[in-house]
Amino acid sequence: RSRPLNIGIVGFGRFGLFIARSFIKYGNVIGTSRSDYSDVATEMGARFMKLDELERFVVEEDLDVIVLAVSIVSFESTVKDLIPHLRKRIQLKGPNSLPLVVDVASVKEHPRNILLEHLPVECDILATHPMFGPDSARNGWQGQAFVYEKTRINKKLFKKEVGADGDGDGEGGSSSFFDDKDICEANVEGMDRMERFLSIWEEEGCNMIPLSCEEHDAYSADSQFITHLVGRILGAQGLRPTPIDTKGFQSVLKLIENTNADSFDLFFGLYKYNRNSGYTIGRLRVALEGVVGELLQRDGVMGVFGDGNRD
Repeated sequence: RSRPLNIGIVGFGRFGLFIARSFIKYGNVIGTSRSDYSDVATEMGARFMKLDELERFVVEEDLDVIVLAVSIVSFESTVKDLIPHLRKRIQLKGPNSLPLVVDVASVKEHPRNILLEHLPVECDILATHPMFGPDSARNGWQGQAFVYEKTRINKKLFKKEVGADGDGDGEGGSSSFFDDKDICEANVEGMDRMERFLSIWEEEGCNMIPLSCEEHDAYSADSQFITHLVGRILGAQGLRPTPIDTKGFQSVLKLIENTNADSFDLFFGLYKYNRNSGYTIGRLRVALEGVVGELLQRDGVMGVFGDGNRD
């Protein structure tokens, strides 16, 4: 426990590099990616291996933690690529040698299900979502929200606490959501490794939020996804600064800039892989029709607005 964690990051792109710069303060970091980031890794004090060396990355490197910092669109294929190498590591080093596997995706139920379905049962799993990135946390992680679910340790799934009404939804119960009581002495090492990894985020000043993957996705659809959806919709209108911008409109332009700066893959992933997002779109449509309908009714107009073309 006294030695620093060895942390491998699969997906050493913009976000992978972003978290690596903080991880390096607390442990040894090895990144892998299709593109060559050797120079950047060396500059920050990390190591880098090309993705075609994935077997060596998984089997030969003494990794305590593997962080999957890839897009949600390519998440499942990335996990499947790891499987034969994890199995080989079991054969060569034993089942207790497997690393803790961590996802940092913006949706949670989908990657959780993939990890539980495909990873060897000996792999511990931690589902996380840092609610920030290189732009919003360019000045540090202090006060930034970090959501996590301790999913599995030593082949055991963490159980959701039962609320006061007994329905298991955590209502009226502790906000910790997960019960550590099944963790016996034999599991202390796995628990310690997970807590040490979580402590990195805590030490960097994050607001630590334990939350089930299911609840995360329900909240996210009506917060993160709708933010991106509205930003994309307003951006598609071609809104531009004017000589008479109000502070409110400047905020609208900032929303458009921030949401459209992210890849469409991220936006698509928030929709495709969160089962709640379709309902959010439906409610937005109903709300839009309701507000527009009230305007038309007040104006005594029957029908709908035009196509938006002033000509």
